[in-house]
Amino acid sequence: MKLRILFIFLMLSVILGCTQKVQPNSPENTALLLKQAIAHQDYESFTSLFSEGRKGSFSKDEFAKLQALTTAGIDFKTYELITFENGEMLLIKITPQNEEKEVLIEDIQVIQQEMKELFTD
Repeated sequence: MKLRILFIFLMLSVILGCTQKVQPNSPENTALLLKQAIAHQDYESFTSLFSEGRKGSFSKDEFAKLQALTTAGIDFKTYELITFENGEMLLIKITPQNEEKEVLIEDIQVIQQEMKELFTD
């Protein structure tokens, strides 16, 4: 009887744990939600991931084109852009958080002049 109750408790825990909705509260979660919105052809969820000033900046036609680019497998990379007062830019590749709860630098790239316009507003 105790084994049956334990089994039911474990099953409920698994079911409830799997139904928790992913929130856009980290770069990885937002990217995952973006991928899901594209895969499920959910334009409304897609646009909800944009900041207020950028909502609607992607048309439904542009959104549809993204579907041709996606695959089942995905890989996340996190980058930070540092812009100095003199206009120079560094693109920093960041590691996922390790067991010590540290986020470390994996690589640094100096942004060349001809590429800087990709990173400006």
